[in-house]
Amino acid sequence: MAFVLRLDRDPGAELARVLRAEVDDALRLLAVTPRDAGAFRAGIHDARRALRRCRAALRLLPPDLAIDTLVQPLRAAGRALSPLRDAQALLETLAQLQQQQPALLGSAHPALLQRLARQVRAGERKHVGGVLAATVALQTLVTTLAAWRPEVTHAQLWRGLRRGALRAARATHSAHEHADEAALHRWRRRMRDHALQLELLSGAWPLVLAGEVAERKRLARMLGHWRDLGGLQAHVRRLRSTHLGRLSRDSLLQRLRHARAVLPRDAQALAARVHAEPPRALALRVARYHEAARAGSAAPPHRGAF
Repeated sequence: MAFVLRLDRDPGAELARVLRAEVDDALRLLAVTPRDAGAFRAGIHDARRALRRCRAALRLLPPDLAIDTLVQPLRAAGRALSPLRDAQALLETLAQLQQQQPALLGSAHPALLQRLARQVRAGERKHVGGVLAATVALQTLVTTLAAWRPEVTHAQLWRGLRRGALRAARATHSAHEHADEAALHRWRRRMRDHALQLELLSGAWPLVLAGEVAERKRLARMLGHWRDLGGLQAHVRRLRSTHLGRLSRDSLLQRLRHARAVLPRDAQALAARVHAEPPRALALRVARYHEAARAGSAAPPHRGAF
């Protein structure tokens, strides 16, 4: 089911329904055996996405409603899966670069692919217990969610959207001012949360808000690619020159540095459009979409309209 609240229903019950669906989906994805390597890696990736959606949804709530018995299991599951996912992300980044920018990797690609594939397999064997730990954490969450139905209003959800948009805008400004690793990581996380929160509330006017959600997700993906390039760069830097040849390694590092340096500039250009509307105005607009939709559905059909 889509990650969208049905805004014509009780918002607390809807939020609980969405969280239960995401947690159930994550548990199903984590049940894949490691022997099916492709499905196992896809399951880890998609399960972590489900956890991110849950965390973003909880951040829409007033702080006193996002209780620790919900937040802590999500954090524990995410931490348990991180070592597995980090190694997989390097392999996926390499595949993406080979497809989109083969000249960047040049002759280093086969050697890198071989080494990274070995590293991923070793990490999966070493950290497979993380899947069990994440599963146990999520199973405790299922029990909590069965009885959880927050007393929340639509107005509180709009305020949550405003808070998320404001956090993303401030992180964008901070990344522009400082452009250090910590600021860029924070920007990526805040933008991802904001995109997911707007998606959750996009039922106010799906045809219009879907495009806005897509652009925010594109921005978050750009920043995620920047992070993954950094991980690949660090991996290449750790290689001995005998693995790629010193000139090949140094040349590849230079090309990766250049590709990574371009991404924040491109992301800032997109962010200027994403944040052209102040957070308060965005939240008010979505609230008005919702009110207009409710008023329209309550009105009798106009005869002869078609």
